[in-house]
Formats: sequence, C-alpha cells, structure tokens
Amino acid sequence: MPSEQKLNILVAYPYMTPPVQKILMENQGHIRFVLDSGAFTAWKAGKPIALDDYCRFIESLPFAPWRYFTLDVIGDPHASMQNYETMLKRGFKPVPIFTRGEDPSVLDDYYKTSDVVGIGGLVGTGGNKGFVNGIMRHVNGRKVHWLGFTSIDFIKKYRPYMCDSSSWSASIRYGRLNFYQGCGRFKMVGKKHFNPAPSREILDLIAKHGIDRTAFAKKEHWINSGANKAIQLIGVRSWLMYSSDIEKNIGTKLFLAGSSINDVQWFIDSFNWNKKRLNP
Repeated sequence: MPSEQKLNILVAYPYMTPPVQKILMENQGHIRFVLDSGAFTAWKAGKPIALDDYCRFIESLPFAPWRYFTLDVIGDPHASMQNYETMLKRGFKPVPIFTRGEDPSVLDDYYKTSDVVGIGGLVGTGGNKGFVNGIMRHVNGRKVHWLGFTSIDFIKKYRPYMCDSSSWSASIRYGRLNFYQGCGRFKMVGKKHFNPAPSREILDLIAKHGIDRTAFAKKEHWINSGANKAIQLIGVRSWLMYSSDIEKNIGTKLFLAGSSINDVQWFIDSFNWNKKRLNP
C-alpha cells in the first residue's frame, strides 16, 4: 500500500515565529517540513544571520525538520563552505548549497558528506536554464534540491529530488486566478474574463476549486487581490494540487515556500480540503 502523501512546506529561519512553530508542530504528522536558513532574505535586508544563532535555533525547535539547509553566505562560496563544515563538526547534518559560479568539483565535495545538495543562483538570473542543463549533467543522477526553480519541462526531464517555489502567491501579487488544470498545466484568468461574463470553462474551474463564483463578480473584488480570500484560495489550492501531481507522477518533492503564519495556515487548510476532495 502506498504511503500517504505529505504536505511539503518550506519556511526560512527569519520567518519562524512562535505561531509558525506551533502550527507546524501541531500538524507535523502529515507535514514534510524543510527549514531554509533565510540567508538570501537576510542579505537583501542588510541583516546577516550569525551561524551560532542559526544552530541554536535548530536545537531549540520542538520538532525535527525533515531537512534543513546550511547557512550559506551570499557572494562568498568559501565562507559558505566554512559554515557547512562547522555545522558538521557540531553534529548537524544540513543540506549544503552549491551556488552558480562555483567549480563543479565543490559539488562533488559536498556529496561526500550529504546525500542531497541544494543548487542555488537559479532565480532571477540570465541563462539559468543553460546552467541547470550543465550542472545536471555533472550531478549525474545524484539527489539535488533546486532552490526556487520549478520549470515543469526541466522537472520532467531531470526529475530532481526536491525543489521549492513561492509562485503560488502570484495570484495575490498580480490579481489573477491561476488555475491548475492537471498534467503540469496552469490557466491564468484575470478580471477581463469576467466582463461581461465568464465562459463555461472558467465557471467549471472555479467550481472544481470549491469557490463561489460571485467572489469575482464585482470590479472592487480585483482591486485589492490580497484581501480577496477566493483569489488566495485558488492560488494555494492550485499549487498544492500541482505539487501533489509532480510527486505522484514524477517523484519530485515540490515544497511551497511560506513566510508567515497565514501562509502556513493556508497550506494546511488547502491540504485538508484536497484530501476531502479526493476521499469524499
């Protein structure tokens, strides 16, 4: 009998507030939780994370993460390697991060002490797909986690062990509905599709996601999409269904990246909704 599918969630250390920790602990039975160091977030904010603080936090967690990443140092591969080696010496088993621009031999060094390696430098950079093609030839079937990279064509081709994305929140950021249609395909719908009236296809998609179509009937419903819970629901539920499909059919574990208690609550509620939908 196949094991029950888990809810894949990734949260970075800077966002691990007590409420987030509490809800993750209460639902750990059906969650596969990955802790990210949040080094990139901290770097952008100009607030670097101390390695001692990160290590003490991991030790203080009331539950054990399924995986956790090393504390990398943005723009300094040597310092990142030092942090990784220090964590190993202290008894931790973090997932190391190989960043674009490093010598591929570093990747081989990481595999000597870890069964999976994170591949960074993939988001918002030119030529990232060419880099993925090259580095995956070097990986040669070993386990990787693509940080923030979830191209469905590449997932189908290379079947990475893990990857993560925050693209589920695009519906909120851009005020559009992003319906998952199965087989790795999404359909984007905006307010123009509701003027004068939505097509039968769109109405069927809304109904499939368990949403009341009147939530999109008025112009003001689209002005502040962050306040429209129906838009949020469709974004989360679609990406959760996408994640579930990818793991079931390809084997890749796609983690939804959250940054607040509200995000994690949305993930858990949508996971429970999807279970009821599949097992009425």
